[in-house]
Amino acid sequence: MNNINKGNSKERLAAEISKDLKEIVQFELGNESIGFMTITDVVVSSDHSYAKVFVSFFNNPQKNLQKLNNAKGYVRSKLAKKLKTRRVPEISFVLDDSFFKQESLENALKKEEEELESLKK
Repeated sequence: MNNINKGNSKERLAAEISKDLKEIVQFELGNESIGFMTITDVVVSSDHSYAKVFVSFFNNPQKNLQKLNNAKGYVRSKLAKKLKTRRVPEISFVLDDSFFKQESLENALKKEEEELESLKK
């Protein structure tokens, strides 16, 4: 029973962090050069001291990830004011490149399919 409650509290904290970070980046960060960003997942450590935030960007993912990581201290301080927890987890932003990997895989499969079709002719 305790493990279930801990799991639920981790999920609840992750959801709250995700919601609050979206608001902070969108309305309070003041760095519009980041552009369109999506938080795809938040993974919180079992002791709630670390949160890995997976993000994706519409343009310039590496450059925008660096800008976001440069503002990590500011973002965490704003998050501390929104979260109703004793301790605010250390945040690390990680690029979620699953979309690009999927796109690359789909392109490779499509190319392979086209080559097979040309061999049949």
